[in-house]
Amino acid sequence: MATLHRYNDGSVLKVITARELVAVPIWKGQRILDKAHADNIKAAVEGKPTSLDSGYSIVKYNEENADGRLVECSYLIDGQHRASVIRDYYQENFCESDFKVTVTEKSVESEAEAIEYFNRINNVKAQQWKTEPQLIINRYLEAFEKGFNKNKKQLLIRPGTTARPYLSSDHLREALKRNVELDLIKHIHAEALAKFVRAAEEYNRQLLNKFAIELTQASVKDEKLKERAIKANFALAYDTKLGWLSSVLTQAL
Repeated sequence: MATLHRYNDGSVLKVITARELVAVPIWKGQRILDKAHADNIKAAVEGKPTSLDSGYSIVKYNEENADGRLVECSYLIDGQHRASVIRDYYQENFCESDFKVTVTEKSVESEAEAIEYFNRINNVKAQQWKTEPQLIINRYLEAFEKGFNKNKKQLLIRPGTTARPYLSSDHLREALKRNVELDLIKHIHAEALAKFVRAAEEYNRQLLNKFAIELTQASVKDEKLKERAIKANFALAYDTKLGWLSSVLTQAL
């Protein structure tokens, strides 16, 4: 990528190829693709996607791979409809030549920072995050991360895959999605976010106390994991299904 400009917020304007752009996965907090909107863009360019050569934003953050090593991953956080038109074009015209596009690239440390950036560049309004499921999930995930990721040197909620006792933000997002579909958090209000975090903090405290008592016994299931949870002061990733989430969300209603 060729860097053209560095903005005051730390993001950079770069040039990449269109094929490189469509290879970047879509950020998981993005809205569901509106096919009608994409079809309108496709009709407007009249089979010439080279006019879709600007207006894209990418976020980058470190994720743990299968070996536990940190790798830098990129996600398309803005411009998914235009990118989908280019992607379809190359699928239908595989041998067509590539062309250059400009993208704004922003490095973030967490999913919460990615959500803040998404809201800023998309000018998300209050009525939108009260009605759109993906935006509702973003609000709860952002509040949860800010509540628990207070030590920037040891993030408890981490992007992508991670090993317990730390919690994957992707895992949490999927669990929140299941609860949106169950209508538990469909009608949120500002105080609900604070109640949600407080309820999660209290459940975490109770679970840590439970682990501490269990570790005084002769035989303990998942002894090493519970010891790591106590050391990190975080036990919410112990249940891989995050079964506690429904109860905690209900307390926030």
